[in-house]
Amino acid sequence: MIKIRQKRILRSIFSLKGNLKPGIAAPRKVFDGVEIAPFWNACPAAVSISADFELNWAFRSRPADERDRLGVTERDNVPYILDLLTEFAVPITWATVGHLFLSSCNGKGERPHQNMPRPPLNTRWQGDWYKHDPCTDLRRDPLWYAPDLIRQVIASKVAHEVGSHSFSHIDFSSQTSNRELVKREMEECLAVMAPVGLKLRSLVYPFNRMGHTYHDLLHQFGIIAVRHRDEGIRLSYPERGASGVYKIYESMNLRSADHYHYRDKAELFIARAVEQGASYHLWFHPSDPRALFQKEFCEILQIIQQQREAGNVWVATMGDLASYCEARECISLQSKAEKDQRTLEIRSSLDTDKYGTPEITLVVPEGKMPKRIQRHLGGVCVEPVPDAVCRRKNGTLILNVPAVTQTITLSFN
Repeated sequence: MIKIRQKRILRSIFSLKGNLKPGIAAPRKVFDGVEIAPFWNACPAAVSISADFELNWAFRSRPADERDRLGVTERDNVPYILDLLTEFAVPITWATVGHLFLSSCNGKGERPHQNMPRPPLNTRWQGDWYKHDPCTDLRRDPLWYAPDLIRQVIASKVAHEVGSHSFSHIDFSSQTSNRELVKREMEECLAVMAPVGLKLRSLVYPFNRMGHTYHDLLHQFGIIAVRHRDEGIRLSYPERGASGVYKIYESMNLRSADHYHYRDKAELFIARAVEQGASYHLWFHPSDPRALFQKEFCEILQIIQQQREAGNVWVATMGDLASYCEARECISLQSKAEKDQRTLEIRSSLDTDKYGTPEITLVVPEGKMPKRIQRHLGGVCVEPVPDAVCRRKNGTLILNVPAVTQTITLSFN
């Protein structure tokens, strides 16, 4: 089959389809000439990746042999994918079905997980929502439990994020969910994540059915980022909802293409994200064929690596991206320039319990490097090595500092 090799033709095709049109622009944050950069380290764009980590829970409506085949493939692929991500030093968000944290579960002679509410409507199969749950353990049914794989994710040399895919892979649509169901699903996710020291931060809606009506409830449980599907917008700055939950716009899902090389599409999308100051997001199922990770995924990681080395993209997890955006949203500052010295006074209303304490990037209009940098943090003066927090770019200083910093003094003599 003939494939389109000229990227200008591909670009025209994707443009005509509306795939490359601008999404939400980053709000300007400039105070006394000092800008809080849209992305960390003043990168023009951000790249994030998420994996729908679900094993058999996602495929319960399929014939048992097909369901198990996909589960086996996913189990085999996860260690390979982790090795690939380590090779390229790319952290991703593993959107994990909560039940996979369990080593075992027991139906106690009655229906499985009797303490959990059932969806108000199940359109996918007849019978109880948990009827496929074997109620055994990891050793006997490894396609329904995965604490071993989750430990591998946590132990990776790359700082991956373990996100949520709900506890039992529910459909967040209005007909198939309600607030009590979502509440209990999140509570159960918290309960199984706590023993390994994890909290809720990011959520991917199962079946890609958007559950944005629950943002206020999700935020109460710590969710700050959700993956968002919009057929009209693929590249956008993360969108903040009224509850403080950020929508990370989906750009592409991992697959192969018949009429062009999929890496070319990724390269065009990432280049356009750099042009537009947008976030690019790729997602995949670990149950996809191994060949897809050996070729298409590896090639996309190579593109990301090249763009990162060029300083064009910040590679972040969904949670880290939302955390940075919120810190930027909550910070204002004043800049006072005196002879041979500039002082930046920072005010922040960031909820660090939910969003953590990310670094923010300040772009300061100074033509030379300071000889001394002092930061005041919680009343304590810190003097970091300048190269660790400061660099020059296009006649400005780029400063990366913790979002809880109160004062920065730049001395030039």
